[in-house]
This record gives sequence, C-alpha cells and structure tokens, in this order.
Amino acid sequence: MDNNAVTYIFMIVLLVLMVVFMGRASKKQTAQYKEREDWRKQLKPGDKVATQSGLLGEVVEVLPDYDEIIIKSEDSLSRWRLAAVIQPPVRPAYVPDEDEDSEESDDSADDTSAPASIEGAPSDAAQENAADDSDTEDTQAKA
Repeated sequence: MDNNAVTYIFMIVLLVLMVVFMGRASKKQTAQYKEREDWRKQLKPGDKVATQSGLLGEVVEVLPDYDEIIIKSEDSLSRWRLAAVIQPPVRPAYVPDEDEDSEESDDSADDTSAPASIEGAPSDAAQENAADDSDTEDTQAKA
C-alpha cells in the first residue's frame, strides 16, 4: 500500500466517526426538544414557570391557538410566546440571616481572645528585651 491509500483510508474513518458523533448529538438534542414541548403542552394555570430572560411567575392562562401564555409576576400580567417559557430554576433551601449571624457570633466569641502565638516566632516580651539590649549596646558604644 502506498501513502495515498493510507491517507484516504484515514480520512474515510475520520469522516465516518464525525457522522456517527453528529448523529448521536442530534438524537439527544431532538429528545430534549420533545421533552420541553411535552412539558409546555401540559402547562395549566397555577404552574410555576420562568422565561428565558429570567422572569419568574405563575401561569394564569395558556392560549394554544396563539402559541402564547399569560404569566402573573409581582401582581402584573404579561403575555409571552410558549417557546420563551422554561421550567423554573430550583431554589436552594433558605437560611435566614439571623441563623448565620448567630453561628458566626458563636465562632467569633473564641476569636476575641488574644491572638495565638506562632511556634518558633519570638514572643512580644522577647522582642522587647532584644530592643532594650540593642539600646544598651548603642549607649555603651557612644561612651
């Protein structure tokens, strides 16, 4: 086999692999699209929804003839295309600030004591004695 034949075989294998991967990705995307469309068809008044732009609200009315939905958010109504509606994000559990502050205050009670000394570092008293010794040596050298 010459180099041209090996090159052609290699290119054909690469093309086949690309087609296979693209086909799998397309199937996955189609399945996700169908799932979203089925969810949108099952929407009813009272369901919580979000829009792709971030508006959170509650379904008031679904108008399938016009492919629209009316959403109530913060006591105002707005009309959206069904394609713009997505499932609302899942919110994590709410922890009030008072609970966090009380936990921090428990931890901070221990922090108000004197700072911990670092092993191997000279203590404050040792640093003061060293400074006094250097002052004494300076005065003796001048004399």
